[in-house]
Amino acid sequence: MNYLISMAFRNLNRNRRRSLLALTSIFLSIFLITCLQGLLGGFLESMVRNYTKNETGHVRITTDDFQRKIRFMPVTTNIAAPEKVVQAIEGDPALKGRIALVTQRIAFGVLLFNGGNSKTAQALAGDPETEKSLLLLQKSILPGGRYIEAPGETIIGAKMAETLKLAVGGTLKVMADGADYGLHLKKFTVVGIFRTGVNTLDDLIFQIPLDDAKAFLRTGDAVQQIIVMLDNYRDADRAEGIIRARLDSMGLGSGLSVQSWTKIGDYPKLISLANSIYQVMFIVIAFLGAFIVTNIMMMVVLERRKEIGILKSMGMPRRDILFLFLAEGSFLGLIGSVAGVGIGFAVVSLLNRRGLDFTRMMSAVSYPVDNIIHPSIGAGAALVFVALGTVVCALVSIAPSRRAARMNAIEAIRSV
Repeated sequence: MNYLISMAFRNLNRNRRRSLLALTSIFLSIFLITCLQGLLGGFLESMVRNYTKNETGHVRITTDDFQRKIRFMPVTTNIAAPEKVVQAIEGDPALKGRIALVTQRIAFGVLLFNGGNSKTAQALAGDPETEKSLLLLQKSILPGGRYIEAPGETIIGAKMAETLKLAVGGTLKVMADGADYGLHLKKFTVVGIFRTGVNTLDDLIFQIPLDDAKAFLRTGDAVQQIIVMLDNYRDADRAEGIIRARLDSMGLGSGLSVQSWTKIGDYPKLISLANSIYQVMFIVIAFLGAFIVTNIMMMVVLERRKEIGILKSMGMPRRDILFLFLAEGSFLGLIGSVAGVGIGFAVVSLLNRRGLDFTRMMSAVSYPVDNIIHPSIGAGAALVFVALGTVVCALVSIAPSRRAARMNAIEAIRSV
């Protein structure tokens, strides 16, 4: 078997120009796939990051009743002992080194007023210091403003401020239903205006301290939800099971719902659908790149009919002939794929550091995507693309290889 592999590798040098053409075709297709995957990875990571940090966290703990009424975001179904739940999660040894932070939060719909202007919006209430490392809104505050430092203060999005004709120092009037089923009104001082470039944040969200929300909504010490952020959002499903088991073992799980972000709403389905569509596109691109390999392998078989006939007359079995030509096609795929992935990986890494500015394109997009996208690709995906290019080239080499293996030795020698 080793001599066949060595022979197949040497045969690639017999017509270097032709081999180079095949390698270039595979290289370009795998290079394109790698770059597209990097761009897709940047978009999806941005979408997941913004969606989870603003909406669900990587794992969200709420009451079962809240989960049933989730689209209304009720403030009447709250977690009664949130501190015990947080301590249980943070003290779980199975999650050690995986959790970025655990925070309590209340998110609720409101009606905002300022003079004759009004707007529906969503309030995000949490510990201001904890939310600094989660929402990161303090990094987007426009000059002249600052982050929340005291009770009764708020920061709002730039588009919201424009709609309500509000400036730093202005008073934001908020109306919402409380946990006591009463209608409540509260005033907040605008201390900062942020512009993230994400339309769903800049137009619909404002942040207030958690204690203010508790007092405003009459929830006491209870909170609506507990958000768990992980170092890697792909670990969310596993973390969900660990947290549920931990709470049940400590007698805290009764009446509580523990859910990974992948199981909340339709947004994860959109992410999964987009990823699946792109994977199919990548396979199609790989086959298009390997089409030239098919033609070249057919030409090789026709040109080497005499050689095939001689090998068969010397007793080489069909399976070895088949393996020889399959190995040649596979080598072309492997070399071209390694080169395509290597250079593609380098380009993606460079773009990741610099970022791609999609500000103009994103101006009309309501999805939670950053204007600056940082393409990214993992080592696992790179290995998959090397395997994809190699396997595809092997598959398209099957027909020419079978033709070579089925040749009659005498007819092959006479045909030359």
